[in-house]
Amino acid sequence: MNAATFVRSWPSVSAWGAGLILAALGAGAIVGPSSGIASRGLGAGLVVLGVAALVWGGAVLALGRFVAPRTTLAGVLAGVLAASALMFVLPTHTSIVAVTAATFLLIVVGAAVAVHVRRRGREGSAPRTAQPMSVWGLLLAASIIAVVVTPALGATQDAVLIRDDGSVPIITHEGH
Repeated sequence: MNAATFVRSWPSVSAWGAGLILAALGAGAIVGPSSGIASRGLGAGLVVLGVAALVWGGAVLALGRFVAPRTTLAGVLAGVLAASALMFVLPTHTSIVAVTAATFLLIVVGAAVAVHVRRRGREGSAPRTAQPMSVWGLLLAASIIAVVVTPALGATQDAVLIRDDGSVPIITHEGH
């Protein structure tokens, strides 16, 4: 695997990370303690977008080409707008860390797909985006994405659970 193949495989892994964060934000908006109709609607949309990003990332990695690039660009924009809107609808229980991480990962996906669409428009053909990624390359990409996604998921949980006094409940397993 050469450097170009490695870089072109990042959009699929970034889509997985963004999908996990969007689904977590959406789930938190649906079941959160102060969720209303608007936040539940946005939450449902975010869950759908998150699952779509996970499926899209898997399809891109498996097929070695971008799937539905124009629809993907619309999905990236919808994900960024829905996550940002959630911060305004449910500000106390939405993590800015998670929204920022999801937006960053969606921008990686959107930029790669936009470049692909522009090149395809000039060349007229749909070339493969990448050769299959090696196991080591995939592990490295997943590790780097995990450094972004794991804190964002934790911040999402904390934002959903935060109390009015600003504290987060501590869960113990001592049986008390």
